[in-house]
Amino acid sequence: MTLQEFSERTRLTPTSEEYNLIEKMYLKADNMDKDEFCKDFKKHSQSTILATFYKKALHLKAECDNFRKQQLETAELLIGKAHALNDTDLRNHAVKLVGEKQVVLMILNLGLPLWDEDKEYIKANIR
Repeated sequence: MTLQEFSERTRLTPTSEEYNLIEKMYLKADNMDKDEFCKDFKKHSQSTILATFYKKALHLKAECDNFRKQQLETAELLIGKAHALNDTDLRNHAVKLVGEKQVVLMILNLGLPLWDEDKEYIKANIR
């Protein structure tokens, strides 16, 4: 939905910064159609509690994204150390962090040799 469509439906004229937040809300509203979203937004647009919860949700999403990035970096470090020390326990800890699929993809992307566990995972998942 464009700013113009939103303004026509609600008769509101948000700033571009406000509309960026509105657009994010609309995109996260799953399958809610434009008219339904605009009607509900107009009804609740001045709600302090909804605005507060939405900002909190954005903050929590950013924290989750940062945590996921740290998990991936830690898993990659574990994989590198696992190969350097020939220690599959470190590989298994990486699997616990990010899952076996992600570990196998990291090993391939890093150009490291595959372990038997990696080969078995690939065989089981390409059939």
